Amino acid sequence: MINNDFNDLALFKFHIIAPVINNTHGFSSNEEYFRHASNKSYSFNNKDLKFSKSCIKSWYLSYKKNGFQSLQKKTRKDFRMPRKLNNDTIRRIISLREEFPSITGCSIYKKLIDEKYINKLDVSLDTVLRFIKLNNLKASQVSNIDRRMFEMENVNDCWQSDTSFGPYVTIENKKYRTKLIMFIDDKSRLIMGFDFFLNDNAINMQSVFKKAIKTYGKPKRLFVDNGGPYDNKQLSLICATLGIELIHAKPYSPESKAKIERSFRTIKDGWMRCTDWNAFTSLEQIKTSLQTFLYNNYTNKVHSSTKETPNARWHNEYNKVVFLDEKFVDESFLHRIERKVRNDRTIKLDNFFYEVPFKYVHQTICLRYDPLNLDTLYIYEDNKCVCEIHKVDKVSNSKIKRKSNIDYSKVINDERDVIEDV
Repeated sequence: MINNDFNDLALFKFHIIAPVINNTHGFSSNEEYFRHASNKSYSFNNKDLKFSKSCIKSWYLSYKKNGFQSLQKKTRKDFRMPRKLNNDTIRRIISLREEFPSITGCSIYKKLIDEKYINKLDVSLDTVLRFIKLNNLKASQVSNIDRRMFEMENVNDCWQSDTSFGPYVTIENKKYRTKLIMFIDDKSRLIMGFDFFLNDNAINMQSVFKKAIKTYGKPKRLFVDNGGPYDNKQLSLICATLGIELIHAKPYSPESKAKIERSFRTIKDGWMRCTDWNAFTSLEQIKTSLQTFLYNNYTNKVHSSTKETPNARWHNEYNKVVFLDEKFVDESFLHRIERKVRNDRTIKLDNFFYEVPFKYVHQTICLRYDPLNLDTLYIYEDNKCVCEIHKVDKVSNSKIKRKSNIDYSKVINDERDVIEDV
């Protein structure tokens, strides 16, 4: 079974070798990159680490031969380090800074306590202030970053993704503010995929991402911000499995996502502010309206920067696009969790109970599932699906007689513990 420590370490290794996998490191050879990487210091679970050139190269060769799962085979127990600020607390600190740009660190600390993100006895003010300082989240921060205009060499070298507020829509006499999740190719400026939702969450973001990959192939990099839908373990595992380098923008750096921000502005100026939203009663109607606008005013219109239409610029390099097997894409987007099987052969997920083969009782099993379809879960062993499990049918189980005086240690077939009622 693969536990969280294995996944964390595998993602850490993948982050180091990703520039070699996608040939984006900028060095004259892979060997030169390995030498460069071996001279750097890396931080993992609050520990500073360095790795030899041969070690980093072995990760790369292993990945090329057996994929992401090959990075999960070994781990070190001393990587298990407690963290005083969990991911939810970190995201709340960032959101407070965005909501109140002038808020002080002391006020952030007080709000975290009031909102029960932290306990005063467990987390000190110095811990929060140190995090704010190390991540450049101070108020009125003066930027000293050397920013330069750039453009990827080829299409699908990098996609950018972000979420923007969409129009209001009235559904069954209730008014909702929609969220527009979108992906754009850095070089061509072509929109790889978009959709409207009532909630901005990781599942919705990943559904758009999966459709985009199936339609336009695999990007080498994905550049996103630090919000919850984009900074989560499941997305990291998906990208690592597909061989995509996941890059997060620095907090308070909207300039780094200028291309997708400019596309959002085009949509707002040319479409959102020129449309009567009272005529729409569903998300699908809004999506169709935007598709029409993009086709007529963006996709096939000459871009002011590239001097080509996004559609033509992307299709000019169609022969360089890497398309993946759809079955492999679907499997890569399955979410991964662990559950311990109860005495009654069940596990619980999102308030649903699922029946598991008897041989897994008392064991911790690795499961994968489609978050948009919870009817079926898949048990994985050694990164291979060994069986499907489904929701418990209590009525059917009530009609099954159990054997008595069974020596369960000698049971081989996991169905021998029941007799169908005749």
